[in-house]
Amino acid sequence: MGELCLLLQIVTLQVDKEDRWLWNLEKSSAYFVRSAYNFQSSQHVVVTPVDVNMLWQKHIPLKVVVFAWRLFHNRLPTKDNLIRRNVLDNNSCMCVSGCGSQETANHLFLHCSLFGLVWNGILHWVGSSMVTPFDVKDHFTQFIVGGGGSQVRSTLLNAIWFDTVWEIWKERNNRIFKVKECSIMQIVDKIKSLSFFVVEGEKFSILFQLPWLVA
Repeated sequence: MGELCLLLQIVTLQVDKEDRWLWNLEKSSAYFVRSAYNFQSSQHVVVTPVDVNMLWQKHIPLKVVVFAWRLFHNRLPTKDNLIRRNVLDNNSCMCVSGCGSQETANHLFLHCSLFGLVWNGILHWVGSSMVTPFDVKDHFTQFIVGGGGSQVRSTLLNAIWFDTVWEIWKERNNRIFKVKECSIMQIVDKIKSLSFFVVEGEKFSILFQLPWLVA
């Protein structure tokens, strides 16, 4: 609020002038996609570290934790990585969902128009909302701690996040290698079931007592 008040102090209202939008990246003050693209692509990429204590959780299967670690370091065999290693050619770069975009980790797990709906179902289930960030590491941190809450809640959200990316990856592989598809609701239901059973025994009873987490 203090920063907003400071900004308003330098604003001068002129009754004889009409309000209009100005695009500061162009001398003409007109908006062009080119200047917006150049501005975005020239920005320094900030690498967000993931807290190791949030990654290595004893109640999450080791194979899922290792999978998440590979995801955070962009070491999964997504199509863009396979093309970079000359395993696939450039004609095989498209997302298996048919959304029309190239498959990268950030796209597949967050921004795909199909698989992104999985997160909508999960957020509705846990009674939360968030603006999807660009990077999976930022999404992980925001999903776990962005809404605040107790340590128990954070632990459960941690498990749910891991289960979600794991099921999205399994669905992706099933569509590629087995030519089998599940609906979004079926994927969400799998995540719900898996989340109940990966939480260790002493937290299992608490899981059913939380009003924000219902089937």
